[in-house]
Amino acid sequence: MPVTVLAATIASALAGCGSGTKTVIVQGPPTASTTATKSTTSTAMTVTTPASSSEAPVRIVRLASFRSPTGNIGCMLVGPLARCDIVTRSWSPPPRPADCPHIVDYGQGLEVSPSGAARFVCAGDTVRDPASSALPYGVASRKGPFLCTSRATGMTCVSRASGHGFTLSIQGYQVF
Repeated sequence: MPVTVLAATIASALAGCGSGTKTVIVQGPPTASTTATKSTTSTAMTVTTPASSSEAPVRIVRLASFRSPTGNIGCMLVGPLARCDIVTRSWSPPPRPADCPHIVDYGQGLEVSPSGAARFVCAGDTVRDPASSALPYGVASRKGPFLCTSRATGMTCVSRASGHGFTLSIQGYQVF
């Protein structure tokens, strides 16, 4: 099945999954063309949490700072925030908001507070610490109102107080 047909089939099958689902456009590499012009492919991808991602973690630990087993995602549960930053990704964040100054980075991660909706990070620092403990797949870290679960499909952090949170992976993100 051609990739574009497969992507359209997957997107339409997932279109009805859950409210608050964020649609992410993933830009593909240039495709070969018979003319001198280059074109790119775009794949609409609805990022949702697969059924296996909603399973309860096999173990809960209490780490304030941790990373995914690959080290691509680093997280901190500190004070009023749960935040995860990512290095390698195949998606781009939405446009920088006007209140995020250009002297800092934007979109390198996601964060959630105990009471508000998750949002993209606007900061000049990172919470990725290569020296922090790896949180094995299927294990969660709980601190204060936050619970972050590591899975092979990405990192999911939730405010247990509000139910808001995010999932972050190489392939996409979800804000809920």
